[in-house]
Amino acid sequence: MPAASRRERHRTETTAEIKATALKHLVEEGAESVALRGIARDMGMAPGTFYSYFDTREALLSALAADAYRDLAAHLRKARDAHPPTAPAARALAHGLAYRAWALAHPQEFRLLFSGRAQTPHTNTPESTAAEYELCLGIVEIAATAAPAPSANGSSTGYTWEDFAPDFTTVARATFPTLTPPALALSLRVWGRMHGLVTLEIDGLLRPQIDNPDTLYRDELADLVRGLGLTPTTE
Repeated sequence: MPAASRRERHRTETTAEIKATALKHLVEEGAESVALRGIARDMGMAPGTFYSYFDTREALLSALAADAYRDLAAHLRKARDAHPPTAPAARALAHGLAYRAWALAHPQEFRLLFSGRAQTPHTNTPESTAAEYELCLGIVEIAATAAPAPSANGSSTGYTWEDFAPDFTTVARATFPTLTPPALALSLRVWGRMHGLVTLEIDGLLRPQIDNPDTLYRDELADLVRGLGLTPTTE
């Protein structure tokens, strides 16, 4: 592969600096503080030059989101891979605990990805879509290895592949060839239970009700894993 030209290296370095500056604004003040003109001013760039890198605020936020998705996905993968594939309960618990830990360490990035999605439109670039898929596949792995008990409330398991987004379904089935539509639906339910308490905690809604949200979350996670037909470990 030929070496990158000076112009290409400069563009790569400037893009990284723009994203680092935007991330600083995001972390310190939230997504609403990410403004192209403000970032250009901080970097001493003319707006016309800046817009040749990111022509809209949404494009810049999408790039930040893609980076955050990749960072979160890598964090979760590392946590799961600390346990062998033969220990699905330990992998599921590790994933859930790592999800909360990352969110507490990166609350503004977490809001950008999830809580802030309705307020902050994202541009669906190949880069951001691939990063989001990588994150979702970790949850699908947990559901694909589960053996949940039959539902006591008679909830439907009559899902078909047509019930799900076709692009991601193709990726999920290629990654997990034995995946079934009910298992893919289960992955969304698993995510919902992990995500719910974390979102309440990030938004400051749990602390007035309980002194130790960590214990509450761990209890919920253990109950979730048992419901998946897995045996929680004492790790």
